[in-house]
Amino acid sequence: MAGGVVLGVLALLCLVLVLLLAAAAQVRVTYSQGELTLRAGYGPLSVRLYPPEPKKEKRPKKAKKKKEQEPEEEEKSREKKKLSITSEQILYTLETLPPILSRALGRMRRGIRIQPLKLHLLIAGEDPAGTALLYGRAQAALAAGMPFLRQAVHIREEDIRLFLDFQRTQPDCIADIGVSMRCGTAAGIFLRAGGSLVKWILGFRKLAPPSRKKPAEEKQQNAGAA
Repeated sequence: MAGGVVLGVLALLCLVLVLLLAAAAQVRVTYSQGELTLRAGYGPLSVRLYPPEPKKEKRPKKAKKKKEQEPEEEEKSREKKKLSITSEQILYTLETLPPILSRALGRMRRGIRIQPLKLHLLIAGEDPAGTALLYGRAQAALAAGMPFLRQAVHIREEDIRLFLDFQRTQPDCIADIGVSMRCGTAAGIFLRAGGSLVKWILGFRKLAPPSRKKPAEEKQQNAGAA
């Protein structure tokens, strides 16, 4: 009797494990107007990873005067969450990420699905000659990387565009990318190229523009140094 119960429990655990491995994990990244959103899901479940969900706090009834300041605080918080991207970061990603993915995918490449793949890149800068050079290099990187990506994984809803603007000084990017794969595939990719992906992230952060401090913050730092 006890042996039958143990076998039943083991069979149930095996069934649950098979169902978990059969379910696909999803990651979706969107970037527009300096705002980044990252969502992850597993099967029917989905959660927003960044920016984190706002915490619900109970506010006292007497704090009515603070409500007038709420819109200003919300605008300030939105400004802090906005991220900027440079042309160097865009070019660095287009030139270095495809080889890393090529090594990482290996034989598991057909188990990955990308839907959608929307990427609109605006190349701009203060130096027209340098901007034109970056635009040419970005075109070459896309021409070299996209055929491999189309053959390697399943892509649906592809919309990739590259723009050049000599009137603007700051580049821009609109992205909406969704990736789904099974847990075994994700684990294999991480084991193959986890270190290379970490190096790419660190290199991408080094190319980020310097943070702009407010005049009040600068005065406080100068006063502290004095």
